[in-house]
Amino acid sequence: MWWLRLRDLLAQGGTSREPRTSGRGTAKGGTSVELPVSERPWYLLPLMGGIILILHLVLFPPIPRLGFDLPRLGEIAQREIRAPFTFEAPILEHEIQIQRMNRVVVEPPVLREIGGVGTQSADARLEIWLGALREQLADTTRNLADRVSLLNLQFPTTDPGELRLLLRSREPDSLVVRLELVWHRVRSHGVADMLPTGKYDKVAILTAEGEALQDSDWIITQSKLEEFLTSDLLAAGMPPREAVQAASVMRHFIPPNLVYSPDDTRQRQAAAQQAVPTSREFIRGERIVDQGVRVTEQQALYLETLAGLVRARGGADDFWHKLARMAMRSLMVIMALALFGWLARVHFFQVTRRLRHLVALTVILAVFLVGSRFALDNPDLGAMAVPVALLSLLATVLFRETIGFALTLLAILLLAVLPDNGAAHVFVWTILGVVTVVSVRRIQKRSQFYQTIMLLTVLSLVLIFLLRSSDLSRAEGVSTVYLVGFFAPVLSVAFGLFLLPMIEPLVGVCSGLTLLELSDLNHPLLQRMALQAQGTYHHSQVVSQLAEQAARAINANALLTRVGALFHDIGKLLKPEYYVENQLSDLNKHDELSPSMSALVISSHVKEGMELGRRWRLPQAVLDFIPEHHGTMVMEYFYHKALEGDGNETVKVDDFRYPGPKPRSRETAILMLADAVEAATRSLAKPTPSRIKEMTKQIVDKRMLSGELDDSGLTLSDIA
Repeated sequence: MWWLRLRDLLAQGGTSREPRTSGRGTAKGGTSVELPVSERPWYLLPLMGGIILILHLVLFPPIPRLGFDLPRLGEIAQREIRAPFTFEAPILEHEIQIQRMNRVVVEPPVLREIGGVGTQSADARLEIWLGALREQLADTTRNLADRVSLLNLQFPTTDPGELRLLLRSREPDSLVVRLELVWHRVRSHGVADMLPTGKYDKVAILTAEGEALQDSDWIITQSKLEEFLTSDLLAAGMPPREAVQAASVMRHFIPPNLVYSPDDTRQRQAAAQQAVPTSREFIRGERIVDQGVRVTEQQALYLETLAGLVRARGGADDFWHKLARMAMRSLMVIMALALFGWLARVHFFQVTRRLRHLVALTVILAVFLVGSRFALDNPDLGAMAVPVALLSLLATVLFRETIGFALTLLAILLLAVLPDNGAAHVFVWTILGVVTVVSVRRIQKRSQFYQTIMLLTVLSLVLIFLLRSSDLSRAEGVSTVYLVGFFAPVLSVAFGLFLLPMIEPLVGVCSGLTLLELSDLNHPLLQRMALQAQGTYHHSQVVSQLAEQAARAINANALLTRVGALFHDIGKLLKPEYYVENQLSDLNKHDELSPSMSALVISSHVKEGMELGRRWRLPQAVLDFIPEHHGTMVMEYFYHKALEGDGNETVKVDDFRYPGPKPRSRETAILMLADAVEAATRSLAKPTPSRIKEMTKQIVDKRMLSGELDDSGLTLSDIA
């Protein structure tokens, strides 16, 4: 009920386009007089502009909303302090030095890989030793002392005691296999001559192929080589004593293959120190100091910087400076609104003079501003969540692409005047808004909205990728901004689809989707007309084709014109036999009626058509065609018949006039001409092209001279 009452309230506010008389006194039926669009109050557009101006100043104040009771060093913050806008504040010098020292100790050291002949010879020497050990383990002809002496002679650096223990191994057949396995594992890890102290968990290894990062735990230093060998040999199943002796022998044959490079490491540490930021960026809405905590030296510096920036923006100026800043912001917003008003006067003046349409545009823009404030104040959303696609979609689907382009331009200008929005943001909003308008300007089926979603999603991700180095990507995290760019178009279009069915009846317009549904000839009213008034049904079809082509010729709303033509004579369903197109015999029911009664019956199809259309919940834009396609024209046949019967004394011309109103849109005016031309030319005995052309010219001239087209918005060029 509240929904219907709201519709009725808007309809009674001087904006409903229901049939009312204009120009020639009170019409039949006692309906009230309604001013034509050209005589509506001129202040409607400035009034709505003032509402937008006030809303803009409230949501985006030119003077930062931050008090100057900021706590000082050591004081307790009485309230939570958040950044009123995005700004950068310096970091204390000793904090910078600490961060630089931390960067040094975590910077990965650089190791260079040793290759070439030296490494190959070391590997070959270990292979020779393992081969000799295998031979002595397999030799059963010599005693243990001779075998130890022979190995010691070949490899003087080895300890005879360690060799004796290895040759007395309990499992001689698998000893060499285990040693080879451990050796290969050591080579795969890499042996470094040394690693510097630090808190790093990675090391950078420079090879001939390039650079690679490796976990520091994976690298074996030469000082820990014997410990690593012992551990692996124990894991391979060797007895503890044999494992210790074998590791002691093997370490002499495994030189390092990685060498620590102090020069390269120092260069990288110096670069890491230089990369330490000397300032911190606070995003709008980010917390600076929490409530109830003691202000540290660093936080005091942040607050001091913020106070200076607030003063620079006028936050600490006197009253006159604040007033000047408010006036400058207001002037910029007024200039943007004036540009929109100028475009409206040139391209869509009729829309801005209708209260419901203007209220709808204002509400759409207000929703956009509120959504923009929420998005820009939320660090997790940012510029990509600004609902420019939603605004462009609603404006275009409800009011066509001309208003969609103009309102999108106005919305972007209202955000462009804000100091925190850079050129990258304006560029993204402009691209997304224009693409939305172009993609939905001719909606013929709902699947086109899914194409729009895909197009906007891909475009958003591409724009984010191209502008990652701009302010757009610094304001939000990379992963977050991609996520917002993916979901924002989906939610905007889905929310727009959800709102359209509710907005259309309130605004008094119907979208192309609604018109497409009404153009289906299976509509119950059209089916009823085809059964009960075949002549009227055929007449409506022919007129709809004529009117649609005429609307296309002057770039009017062809779909609305066609639908209006299909339903313009539904009032004839109640008494179809009184209309000539439905009379199948020579019997004319009007022969039994007086001319005034016949005129009353004929004109009643307007009122009855409106009642029938409301009963079937036809949109107001379609209902407008029912009274306006006749305007306030005189039913001349019955008027002249009355004159012939009663003379010139008792006959009043207004008794034979349609109730009106005159056509108040180009589409209803087109239907008036098409309806008259079709009816007149159908009665021609010899409908040659020249006769049809002459008849058409006479009908158009007559309606022009009678003033029926004065409020329609048709130009002489359109009529031609």
